[in-house]
Order: sequence, then structure tokens, then C-alpha cells
Amino acid sequence: MAQIAASVKALSGASAKPAARRREATVENDVPATISKEITAYTAKLHAASREVVEALDDGLPRDLEKRYIAGEKGVYTQRLHDQRTKRMQATLASRYKDERLLKARVTAYIRLFEKMLDMLSENAGGGAMVDAVLGSQSGEVYMLLAEAAGRLER
Repeated sequence: MAQIAASVKALSGASAKPAARRREATVENDVPATISKEITAYTAKLHAASREVVEALDDGLPRDLEKRYIAGEKGVYTQRLHDQRTKRMQATLASRYKDERLLKARVTAYIRLFEKMLDMLSENAGGGAMVDAVLGSQSGEVYMLLAEAAGRLER
């Protein structure tokens, strides 16, 4: 159960909403231990995918973030995308998504990975609550930003 808690916390980050934290606490008790390894693996892959999206957006990796990433702060790029969620960023992403193959490929990869994780979670008992918790996490909010920019979701 401790691994599940750590995985959910890694997905949600420090800025999770209180309601999301309450949902996560409930979910942690309901998730089979076998899922914790999968959540941990997906979390690592999502952080790497966030890094690739930032690299495509910034035409390179920001030095300060890369130093932190190398030092073990794997969620730093997810945090960066999460913090940049504005209408202006949404418009920029949507415009560049249409025009830039590299950015489109990386955004699409993040979306697919996140949706794969959602599918995996929803197939398990109590999966609906886990899906809700993950959608309310930092990674989930980044997913919403990217999916909207890609035209897969409407606000």
C-alpha cells in the first residue's frame, strides 16, 4: 500500500486539490498491490514524456530543469507544464500542434500513454475512483491541457 500511496502522490504532486487528496486516500486502500508497480511505471513514463514535450516546446531542455531532473527530481517537467496551464499556453499549443511534427508526435505520445494508464486503471475493481484521482493529479491536468490542444477534448 505504501507504494500505491507514493505513486498516487507522485502523480498528483504537491499542489493537488484537497478533494483530490481525499479521493486518493480512499483509492489507496482499494487498489490491489499488483497495480502499484504499473502505476509507478506509468508515472515514470509520463514524467519522461513531459520532458520530451517541454523539449519540443522550448527547442531544447532548460538548464535549470535538466539539472534538477538529473539530480533525481523526475517530476520537474510535469510540474513545469502544469504551472504553464493558461489560455495563452493552450492557444500556443493548439497552433504549434498543427504545424510542428515533433511537438505533435510528443504530445500524441503523452496522450496515448496517459489514456493507456486510464484504461488499465478502469479495468480494475475501484477503478473509477482511481481514474478520478489520476485525472485530478498534475499529470492528469497536463493530459487535459495537451488533449485539448490536440483537439481530443473540448472544454
